[in-house]
Amino acid sequence: PPGLQIGVAYGLGKDDEFFTEQSVDLASKRDVLRAGLEAIGFEISPCQGTYFLTADIRPVAGNEQDIAFCKRITTEAKVAAVPISAFYAPNSNHKSHHFIRFCFCKQPAVLEEACNRLSHYLR
Repeated sequence: PPGLQIGVAYGLGKDDEFFTEQSVDLASKRDVLRAGLEAIGFEISPCQGTYFLTADIRPVAGNEQDIAFCKRITTEAKVAAVPISAFYAPNSNHKSHHFIRFCFCKQPAVLEEACNRLSHYLR
């Protein structure tokens, strides 16, 4: 795909410092979001090599399923998350309907605002 080739060519033209800085920046944002979500009560899975945090919603949502929870926080708290069950075929044997993922490749202020909104909403 041409878009991928352009992106790879761009990346190959960067020096190592660019990638080191990007890694440090993303790790910092990950840590901001993780701390905020854990303070609310979410259980967060370890994260490496991605810019998504996977959260177990059971501590804050009981037995509510991931899709319903994501719809609710998106419409009512104005914070978007993706239900992990969306990545499985509709009639699969997938049994884990209590995991969602949050993206942390955003500005720290946006991540902090999302945590504040969730904290106030889920009280």
